[in-house]
Amino acid sequence: MPEQEQDEQQRRQQSDRGQMLLLVLIFYLTFFSESDAPALISTPYLTASERLGRQRAAHGILNSTNWGDFSPHAHKEGAPPWQEPKYLNLTGFRESDGLAWEDLDYFKDRCRQWSKHAYPPQEGGDEWAHGSAKRTWQNATGTVQGKWIRRQGSAAKHRDNFNLTAVAPGVNWMGDDVDWGWNVTGSHGTVVLRLEEDDTPDSWYRETPKDEKESHTAGVAREISAVATFQDEETSAASFVMQLYGVHWPLQGSMILTTTSEKFAGIFGLPHLTPHAKFFETSQRLLNRTVDETLRESERSRLPDISNPWNPVIEGDFGGTLPRCEYILYLQLHALDHHYTHDKGFMDSSHSIIDDLERELRYPTGARNTKLPELQMSLVAWSPDCSYYLESMGPPLFPPADGQHLVGVKEEVLLSRVNYSLLVFAFVYAVQVILLKGQIKESPTPSTLNRLSFWSMSMMLLADGLVFSASSAWSVSASDGFHSALLLTFVSFMSSAIGAGLLASIRGSEPERRTRDTPPATNTGTTNTTTIAPAPPPAPAVPQTSGTLPPPVTAGPPRAPSPPIIVPSDQDIDAEIAENVAAGAGAVPGLGTTTTAPATTTTPTNRPQTAQFAPVIFYFFLLILAIMVLTILSLSWPPRARSIYINTISFLYFSLWLPQIWRNARRNSRRSFSWNFLTGQSLCRLAPFAYFYLYDKNFLFVSTDYTTFSILVAWVWAQLLTLILQNFWEPRLGIPFPRGWMPEVWDYHRILRQDDIESGVVVGLEFLESASSSSSSTAEGHGHDHRGQLRERAKELRQRGMTLRNVDCAICREEMLVPVVMTGKPDPSWSMADMLERKSYMITPCRHMFHTKCLEQWFRKRLVCPICREDLQPL
Repeated sequence: MPEQEQDEQQRRQQSDRGQMLLLVLIFYLTFFSESDAPALISTPYLTASERLGRQRAAHGILNSTNWGDFSPHAHKEGAPPWQEPKYLNLTGFRESDGLAWEDLDYFKDRCRQWSKHAYPPQEGGDEWAHGSAKRTWQNATGTVQGKWIRRQGSAAKHRDNFNLTAVAPGVNWMGDDVDWGWNVTGSHGTVVLRLEEDDTPDSWYRETPKDEKESHTAGVAREISAVATFQDEETSAASFVMQLYGVHWPLQGSMILTTTSEKFAGIFGLPHLTPHAKFFETSQRLLNRTVDETLRESERSRLPDISNPWNPVIEGDFGGTLPRCEYILYLQLHALDHHYTHDKGFMDSSHSIIDDLERELRYPTGARNTKLPELQMSLVAWSPDCSYYLESMGPPLFPPADGQHLVGVKEEVLLSRVNYSLLVFAFVYAVQVILLKGQIKESPTPSTLNRLSFWSMSMMLLADGLVFSASSAWSVSASDGFHSALLLTFVSFMSSAIGAGLLASIRGSEPERRTRDTPPATNTGTTNTTTIAPAPPPAPAVPQTSGTLPPPVTAGPPRAPSPPIIVPSDQDIDAEIAENVAAGAGAVPGLGTTTTAPATTTTPTNRPQTAQFAPVIFYFFLLILAIMVLTILSLSWPPRARSIYINTISFLYFSLWLPQIWRNARRNSRRSFSWNFLTGQSLCRLAPFAYFYLYDKNFLFVSTDYTTFSILVAWVWAQLLTLILQNFWEPRLGIPFPRGWMPEVWDYHRILRQDDIESGVVVGLEFLESASSSSSSTAEGHGHDHRGQLRERAKELRQRGMTLRNVDCAICREEMLVPVVMTGKPDPSWSMADMLERKSYMITPCRHMFHTKCLEQWFRKRLVCPICREDLQPL
């Protein structure tokens, strides 16, 4: 099989394997993804009628019970019958279920204590009397975070204490050897709560005051839900996320939320968990209506709904059911500081500052000109089956330095921060787009593109693709921050597209890759016969005439005249040679002719550059997808493992200039990307990390880490410093590998010696004295000073074993002074000034000298010597 067909077959096989891997990944994410409902491949353990029947029975108990019907205190010997413990016929609320209900009174006492401290009642009133003034946020929708500490309950509970088959018959529980989920064993950790409540009239219950008296603080109730993320920082356990539903009393600022599962009917027994009879009445009437509406929707559905409307599991359910610890959360909003609500007398008036603040947040008019107060609340979380408490850390039990309970912002403030941050990120990416366009202008030819590292550009393109994918998903799902997310999606796409174009150009400009990708010519039936033109006869000796100097003794015989070389318009000689070879011609025009039977010769055409770069884009897509999936999975890892993963990815990402350093050393090239591009891209790519690593109020609530960010910044600037040293000192300076590992390249900034000049390595150099004496174009006043400086410089160099020579640059026609080491003298220890002076000139392999700036500008257009037109190695 011809070599070209083998290459094509290998590329097709690689593409087929990549497509198959993508299909397998999509299949896995579709059928084994975590969702609110059971997995698609699993069999429901309860039918829709069975589940609705149980929920209807629980709703009937919720509607028919009274305050005090659930009093599960410890049994006392000799107590009268009316003081015996009472239980409800609800799942988890029965005595036979084995939950630690003897701690319910302690839980209610802790709720009262937190409420009194966070929201003190009026003097002389009862513990729930706060007057008509509103001093807490009436809508608790927002996000808060804080620290918690664990306290053990009165009775330790284990899985052996429960008969799950009797608690929830018909449920396929996992094996007995499986540990319960959501079980906290560490003594401290963190929690993030995302609260959301509905302001529609159907979600409210308002008690009608009797005898025109002031309504109780529990007279208004509203539905609320929360997504809680608990992280145990003491053990290596992964974080867990749960969904809770409950009731919010906005006048009091108190909230009770609970989980509801197959072994715990939390939402149906929630009113009995409240700390006061008034809270029981309003929550019971609210839940009677809302729960009934939810069940009616399930009953009216044409398709059988087997899901739990109050399912606490948001990750998914894989086949069976894993027993998990149930939770009851009590939250108490803190009263706003009087600096935000003005003085106390104004607060006691009928005008509500809280309502004005919330109305301005929801429907902004520009009237707000003060800083909004934070959303702060206390937490008491109790697990009645696992028997422990999680309490937020803060005063009065803990000093303010240890924590301020749960602190966060309302949803409107958070969305404002998100939009502002996305706009700033979009501006940063717009700057990246400008830098990319500037770099494309700086690298218009294959010679300048060949200096750039393919892998450095690939790392930047990979990061841009990740941002584009994340912002695209955000813009599709986001409703409030749609415009900001869409703008970030657009600029990140522009950065990715322009970066991909530059990356394709870099890949196509690499000689080794271009030679490998160019398919050879295949012939059928005949064999090409290449006839090399005979070498031209030696040139006749030039007779010496009067007035001319004889050639130097070390000079060799005169060189035969070189055939003309046709240089392509873009100066890509390697591409021209490859095209000539592929077409069956000589490598260099004029060196030979090729005779081929035209009827039996097939010359394949090269594939378009986009077709060659398509597999690279496909691999980039797979890598981006893998990183995104792994990052999402890391959110549930232990803190240490997640931190190691994020920091490792960040460190690898900010090693983006290492491949460029290696390419500079390998090619002995001083210049690669422009300095504007290097510094600008480094700053732009550090900016988003600075936001998350240094700003404690970031919208992802990521903990700050100044040490790690300092290491990342130092690592980036260490790479930039290495690139600076490669530019001003030597590209291969400090490379730990032996010189034999690097290809031999021409040193354009080589040290000149007197022996090299005498042997003809460099032509055109003259003694400074002869050059200065023959010059007559310098003004008298400045001429004397200039010659004096030159004599001082020559005297200084002579003491160090060097002389000063001069030569005219053929490009700018300006004089150039060059230090030369004398015969028999060792190489001097070059200082920084001498090194910069050495970098000011360049010597070509054809023995001509030019200013460095002049020849570099010339190389941007042509890769030939300006004097003799011989081919030169790229920088």
